[in-house]
This record gives sequence, structure tokens and C-alpha cells, in this order.
Amino acid sequence: MKGICLSSIIYDSKVLEYIDRVDYTDSFETKVSSGETIKELYLELVNSKSKTTDFLMYIRNKIMSIFGVKTVDKNINDDFTVGSKIGLFKIYYISDTEIIAGEKDWHLDFCVSFFKKDDKVMLSTIVKYNNGFGKIYMNIIKPFHKLLVKNSLKKLNK
Repeated sequence: MKGICLSSIIYDSKVLEYIDRVDYTDSFETKVSSGETIKELYLELVNSKSKTTDFLMYIRNKIMSIFGVKTVDKNINDDFTVGSKIGLFKIYYISDTEIIAGEKDWHLDFCVSFFKKDDKVMLSTIVKYNNGFGKIYMNIIKPFHKLLVKNSLKKLNK
């Protein structure tokens, strides 16, 4: 996808403080307007509407509810406090350059780091498998995860 490229987790990120083991990680970046704050960009990312994302999340929720995995609802709001839920995930950390969000469930724990540096944002995902089901689940959803991340970042590309 034009404007979206693989990245590495930025060394200034605090995301590894929020998960005690890394079993899977990916990171993508794109250029953005340098005038927008990290909060403005994050809200733009999580509050954007996509029929593809909505459909994939609907299917995921229907299937995973059978296994007792948390279903996720997209909370459209701008309540930026640690502990609140914005978009799909709980906010763990907020600074002028990074927002860390995630979820913990019986099958896996994950964090996402949304990091802004100059005119780029990096979206990194860190996953810890809690059991074999978590590993199987992640391997099944990995291609969809990458597609959704790239499509989300594409909306921010300016």
C-alpha cells in the first residue's frame, strides 16, 4: 500500500513496559501532518468508519463469543484518560508522543503503541500468547490484522 511501510518499534516507546513477554510483534508507519497532536491522530484513527473493519469485527465477535473470548465494541468517544476505552481498546498510557492501548484476555494479551515522531506515526502491535488457543487465534487473524492496520494508517497518510 502506498505510503504505508514496515517499521520497527521505536526505541523511545514504553509499550514493552505493559506486556511481560513478546510472542508476536509487527509495526507499520506512515507520514502524517506534523501539526496534528497524537490525540487528534489517534481519534481520527479509531473513530473512522470502515465497512470492511465493521464486517470483519462482526464475524470475529460472532465466532469468538462461542469460545468465551471477549467481544469488542467500538466506543466512539474522546475521553482521553488512562483506564478509559477509546475505540476498541483500553488506554494504558498517554504522552505527547505515544498512546498505548490494549486488552488482556484468557487466550492472549496485547498492546498497541501509537507513536508520533515528527511527520510520521508508527503503529506497533505486541502480543503475548497465554495458551495454545491464543497462538492458534493469532495465526488465523494475523493476515486480517495486518490488512486492518494498513487500511487504518492509510486514512491518516497525508
